[in-house]
Amino acid sequence: MSPSQRIVRSPSATATSTAARRSAAPPALVGLRPSQQRFVNSMIAELLLRDPDGSRLDRVDDPDALARETAGRVVDTAAAWEAHLGAFYDVEGVRTLLSRGGRLISKQAVSKRKGLLALTTGSGRVVYPRFQFADGAPLAGLDDVLAELPEPLVSRWTVASWLVSPQPALDGERPVDVLREGSPAPVAAAARGWARSLAA
Repeated sequence: MSPSQRIVRSPSATATSTAARRSAAPPALVGLRPSQQRFVNSMIAELLLRDPDGSRLDRVDDPDALARETAGRVVDTAAAWEAHLGAFYDVEGVRTLLSRGGRLISKQAVSKRKGLLALTTGSGRVVYPRFQFADGAPLAGLDDVLAELPEPLVSRWTVASWLVSPQPALDGERPVDVLREGSPAPVAAAARGWARSLAA
């Protein structure tokens, strides 16, 4: 049974311990990285939205275990995606990578640039898989591949996974590797076939 399922049979049985936990001063959240602070703030906002008076959380037998489980799920999932997709650039990293002549391009220019695969994390942060770049530029032909796979049809995370996974339509090669070899047409055709199967 997961910590989130450990519900106390009688809320009054934990009234004293819950009150003690609430009266204790929370530890100071010092030294948090911006991404951690955003996550904490978003979690608090979600808790206030879903359980404004705290009555639902009062029924959880072990809030500490639930917090550990939640944090583990978030961090382990992020680690699994990074292991599968490789490293990511944030917006600032892409701005630096794509800038020429010492002048940084704007954040808006990054977000509007066609042919870039942008992924939104659970905390709302936008990241860009590094595999889509070569020699300081997006892979040639990636824009045509992404056009074959519109977001309403398939999520960007799933597209990213497809790009780095061996595909039967490409003789077992990974789409990203075929793009790096300078052969975008077969990858676009494979993406088109995949899109058709998803839409069927």
